[in-house]
Amino acid sequence: MQRKSKDLLWWPFTQHNLVPVDCVTVIDSRCGESFSAYKVKDNKMMMIPQFDACASWWTQGPDSKLQIELARDMGYAAARYGHVMFPENAHEPALRCAELLLGGIGKDWASRVYYSDNGSTAIEIALKMAFRKFSLDRGILLDSDKSITNERNIQLKVLALKGSYHGDTLGAMEAQAPSAYTSFLQQPWYSGRGLFLDPPTVFIRNGTCALSLPQSIQNCHLSPGDKCFPSLADVFCKSRDSSAAADLYSTYISQQLSEYSVSSNIEHIAALIIEPVIQGAGGMHMIDPLFQRVLVHECRDRKIPVIFDEVFTGFWRLGVESASELLGCLPDVACYAKLMTGGIVPLAATVTTEAVFEAFKSDSKLTALLHGHSYTAHAMGCSAAVKAIQWFRDPSTNSNLDFDRMKLKELWDGTLVNQLSSLPNVKRVVSLGTLCAIELQAEGSDAGYASLYARSLIQQLREEDDIYVRPLGNVIYLMCGPCTTRDVCTEQLSKVYHRISHFNPIH
Repeated sequence: MQRKSKDLLWWPFTQHNLVPVDCVTVIDSRCGESFSAYKVKDNKMMMIPQFDACASWWTQGPDSKLQIELARDMGYAAARYGHVMFPENAHEPALRCAELLLGGIGKDWASRVYYSDNGSTAIEIALKMAFRKFSLDRGILLDSDKSITNERNIQLKVLALKGSYHGDTLGAMEAQAPSAYTSFLQQPWYSGRGLFLDPPTVFIRNGTCALSLPQSIQNCHLSPGDKCFPSLADVFCKSRDSSAAADLYSTYISQQLSEYSVSSNIEHIAALIIEPVIQGAGGMHMIDPLFQRVLVHECRDRKIPVIFDEVFTGFWRLGVESASELLGCLPDVACYAKLMTGGIVPLAATVTTEAVFEAFKSDSKLTALLHGHSYTAHAMGCSAAVKAIQWFRDPSTNSNLDFDRMKLKELWDGTLVNQLSSLPNVKRVVSLGTLCAIELQAEGSDAGYASLYARSLIQQLREEDDIYVRPLGNVIYLMCGPCTTRDVCTEQLSKVYHRISHFNPIH
């Protein structure tokens, strides 16, 4: 199977020349958080459990019990419904899932659910929703029949953050800043249709939560108390809204938006799109929640629709059901996928307000949202989502849930996290919810997405410690599920700490 896979398959995000045949992981099965992988040990072929530290690319949430329940419910849905088309139709799994979404992540703001198949598609739909709402509000569309005026002279752009990532499809890539993912090699059509701001980041270094400001934001007026925090809870505290940092952010954002609007009469910032709190594929960076909160408020003042890309961050990935709870502000449109079904099958949802929905209503089909795919709201996916959403938010099935605060308990040992952050070869640590990310100190070509700096360390973790790790360049991360026990997390983090503390890269 190792040899055949090299001859027949084309893996995503993988340079095949860098994967020797004997480094291909052959997986027999999965149970809860671990693979059962074939390995040769002591000249014997064995099946070894490997902790899936990638949560199978950020989708997985089930423990072994939930995995069984999901399989049962999906099997029933497959037998009962097979597949049925969705336009003008309804079935119980789709309706139950929508009710759970609107009563949970969409509570008090969303009223409509638009199903699709994956996160990137959910983003494309969200952009169309936001652009339509903006166009109607600004008089670009005539309210009576939504006919288009001066179409050729109008260009709608996004406001987004450098380092963001919103998916692989062409439209979604246009909504993110230039990066390795959008280079000419990867996307020759890319032009980057937006204004991309440099965000401040927060991380743990030497046991302290620190704020790092980009060069584009002048920080001469910030006190040490504005840049260092006793704990992560202080970073999220709403009292920071009246701080010097908030004023600094507001000035920077206002200036950037004003300069952009003056530079062009035909280009409009028609949507804000952000990954709330954590940028995933961009390197597991934690964006200062105060900056994102100020950004949302500045866009609200200008009637720019707000999109939260929660494909990665949603459904307890960051310790809460929706990252908007951490930010303390709400979007107009939000996108969910991955953990929504427990990760067992693809399904996505774009949830939005009634005001956005109304922007598409008229007596003409041409003003409807003309976007969809054959498997929209497929019954198996909706059934899995119903089970997973209920399972994660129920303390009788998710022992990690602090029901009084509706947050996950701390999963990563705080002492270990601080010890990791104090190692001389560690640049920063981000620990939040089910994620613990470690960026290794590296310079030049050893840093960034293309880096092979941690290659030997990755092989040790996989081969000797039975942790399946796949880095983002020189960033190593561990990811568990919402139901993974703290003991399991501590065991994996201890192995990583041991390896990094002895890490000596060979060039």
